Amino acid sequence: GDALVQIVVEPHRFFTREGDDLHLELPITLKEAALGGEVRAPTPTGSVMLKVPMHSNAGDVLRLRGKGVKTRRGAGDELVRLKVVMPTEADPELDRFLADWTPPAGYDPRKGM
Repeated sequence: GDALVQIVVEPHRFFTREGDDLHLELPITLKEAALGGEVRAPTPTGSVMLKVPMHSNAGDVLRLRGKGVKTRRGAGDELVRLKVVMPTEADPELDRFLADWTPPAGYDPRKGM
């Protein structure tokens, strides 16, 4: 007789797919965004150290070439979107620093809106 096979593909916890590319939203700290540094990022084949450039913003996208879906044509890329995450617990030192900090003259993150 015939066999009826049903395949169900469930969403991955971290990755979404667009073509051969994989997308990942990676939480980073305010310090990592401002000062840069290396952070561990998951890939389908294991974690890698990813260099976050100084002065990165939430929403910036970093590319890991060849870490996407492997096909006969090669491999797609992994696109890592940075997500700055603040601590959920009070941090008096950070609060004091930000209360005393003044953005540079002329800086307006909403300019042009």
